[in-house]
Amino acid sequence: MREKGFNMKSLSLKAGLGETYVRDILKRGREPGVEKARVLAEVLGVRMNEILSEPDLVTHEGEPEHIPFDEDNDNGWTEGWQARLPGGSAEVDARAGAGDGSSGQVLTLRSGGIQSGHLVTGEWVVPRAHLGANPARVIFIPVIGTSMQPILNPSDVVAVDTAVSDIKDAEIYVIDEGDGPSVKRLRLNHDDNPRTVDIISENIAVPPKRRPAELVRVIGLVIGKWSRM
Repeated sequence: MREKGFNMKSLSLKAGLGETYVRDILKRGREPGVEKARVLAEVLGVRMNEILSEPDLVTHEGEPEHIPFDEDNDNGWTEGWQARLPGGSAEVDARAGAGDGSSGQVLTLRSGGIQSGHLVTGEWVVPRAHLGANPARVIFIPVIGTSMQPILNPSDVVAVDTAVSDIKDAEIYVIDEGDGPSVKRLRLNHDDNPRTVDIISENIAVPPKRRPAELVRVIGLVIGKWSRM
């Protein structure tokens, strides 16, 4: 539906089924008859079995699938967000990048005794074997800024394991220093007392910063990225 440029209302109308028909199927569990399912399949240009299968059965050969949210879907706007698809992970509008970040009020992240809410803007379904982590504890965050180039570029999306809060040397993390999330490489200075952390950008034009380890709030460990060609 999304790939063809439809939302629930426009697809219903295009198929001549009334403006709420598709919403009733997706939101209220309405079972479409064979003839109406065939009409929907024809409008979408797909086989009928593709629109009657469970979501986890129509992913592309075990490859990651990204599903953006929109207002017609009534999702991403309530506290206590839960995945709509089996094995889904939330994409949040918490811009991980070189500088300013922004937060919404949906998905609650807790770290270092602090919790913050972030607007859910999409849902990713990645096979657990590829992800290497529990999808329920993974969030996806878009990258802005150039501070982590050439490893991470603007418009990349990073997968973040929020179950990891301990700092290991030279790994890349999403952190929050009080001005919004950012993605950085962290290096511990074990000989300092109290212990400090170097916050490192891959871009040599951005100088590193040294902070007391106790003041660096780790949201999670970056375990992968999605890049467009």
